[in-house]
Amino acid sequence: MNVTLKDVPSDLHQRLQVAASESGRSLNKLILHALRREFCPRKASETQLFERIRRRRSSMKIWIDDESLSAAIEGDRE
Repeated sequence: MNVTLKDVPSDLHQRLQVAASESGRSLNKLILHALRREFCPRKASETQLFERIRRRRSSMKIWIDDESLSAAIEGDRE
């Protein structure tokens, strides 16, 4: 399949060309790589998944443990 990208701002086009050159890829391959990375992410390893969970938990302002969650669910059912 061929796709044509139109109206790419010149500054973005130049940045893409520089990035392609620095990565040893053609402009086309660089764009395909970026699109795959964004829209076809690889499955994370357990280590990567646990690290993402750890980072997200550390940024949470509140923490809900299993007991509090169960109590909230049961309280809503009454």
